[in-house]
Amino acid sequence: MAEVNGSGNIVARCPDCNGAVSTFEWKRERTEEWGAINAGRVPTSAYRQYRLFRCAGCGRGAIGNVGFNSVSHYPGMDQILYDFYPESGERMVLPAQVPKGIAAEFQEAEKCLENKCYRAAAGLFRSVLDKTLRANGYKSEGNLKSQIDAAAADGVITASRKRRAHEEIRVLGNDVLHDEWISLNAEDVELAHLYSQRLLEDFYDDRTSVEALLTDAGRKFQTTAQKAAST
Repeated sequence: MAEVNGSGNIVARCPDCNGAVSTFEWKRERTEEWGAINAGRVPTSAYRQYRLFRCAGCGRGAIGNVGFNSVSHYPGMDQILYDFYPESGERMVLPAQVPKGIAAEFQEAEKCLENKCYRAAAGLFRSVLDKTLRANGYKSEGNLKSQIDAAAADGVITASRKRRAHEEIRVLGNDVLHDEWISLNAEDVELAHLYSQRLLEDFYDDRTSVEALLTDAGRKFQTTAQKAAST
């Protein structure tokens, strides 16, 4: 969550710094401001502005809606941050062996989540789970519920992970895709985010061991060696 500090700068996760926490500055060091538009007085602050900020790390621009008490100019005193854009959410690291298409889908779901498109994020995290299971030979099991159960029976995921895959990813995604429209919030989707990443680690972090389990279970999938030979 973005916060304004006593110097008037914003501390937030930067999309172009891969979600790392950065300081967004409101002016060059000891020189001119980036710019601002006055938005008038509000009950909680003497002044309110739409103000430009710049990431100190990568230089990306951003805009903040800030309030402050001052008889002169920003940053004044008692700053309040009403809104800030763009702000990244936490970007999770994926194993290097995750297929590019699945990784891209996961990352797009993260972008939906941080832009408050919660239903879209939930649907995409479900899709990540579905595509991962299909890529590992579980397509023949039928529906997603059966595929998750089969992966647990093969020992690729634990019983605990199986429960999380059902409750936090599959069911939430099904609600979005098949049921009547309901509003979701960040908390509804964060667990799907977390356990989608954990499932990708289950399948791709120690890929050699997983491929041995899949082979023993008779699953048809593209091995790491076959994938390398085709590229």
